[in-house]
Amino acid sequence: MGDIPEEFKCVFPTWDYIYDLCREVSQQVKRDSFEPDVVVALARGGWFAGRCACDFLGLDDLTSLKMEHYVGTAERGDEATVRYPMPEGSVAGKNVLVIDDIAETGKSIDRAREYVLDREPEAVRTALLQLLPECDFEPDYVGEELENWSWNVYPWNFVEDMLELVTGVMERADQEAFTIADLRHYLYRHHGVERISMEIAQPNRMGEIMVELERQSLVEPVDEGTWRLAD
Repeated sequence: MGDIPEEFKCVFPTWDYIYDLCREVSQQVKRDSFEPDVVVALARGGWFAGRCACDFLGLDDLTSLKMEHYVGTAERGDEATVRYPMPEGSVAGKNVLVIDDIAETGKSIDRAREYVLDREPEAVRTALLQLLPECDFEPDYVGEELENWSWNVYPWNFVEDMLELVTGVMERADQEAFTIADLRHYLYRHHGVERISMEIAQPNRMGEIMVELERQSLVEPVDEGTWRLAD
């Protein structure tokens, strides 16, 4: 699976919590008397934030940039690049708000800001819903500054992240087969995932995760309610 570290704390923001952060960012924009003509949401994490910002700010012009970190074929690197270029003239002469969900290093949103600036806008401002303490980039607007590093499992990528988390703890555990109770134990042990916090944000979804893991041939059933990693 992916590049998730072996030990880190996971948190599960709810839809309502994230929506409030979108509102906070939009209120900061209004207090700053900045009037964007277009919102550029960074794919994929910034899409929800971008749509909500448009609603709060009374805008109907929303576009997207897909940023990737590659130095070669399927090899992740430090430099952010634009995968899908914006149409010529799409932001020329406009006030632009570039928005994303969270930044650890800030390289993606910084590169996106530079990319938009190269397309002759009137002005560019940046916004993040959440800012991790290690981030070197200073956005113009921030919904929340986090005091400690954590892996934020947002509602829009819950399944994707959980597939990596579950297979990760299965690979590290010293046992062959796992029940959902076993997996909850290891998720708490390795990543501080408390059942109550996960159930508040994403109720009754562990069964769904196991079905998806089976569908993608990442795990296989041993007995009813018990799985192992697929060969």
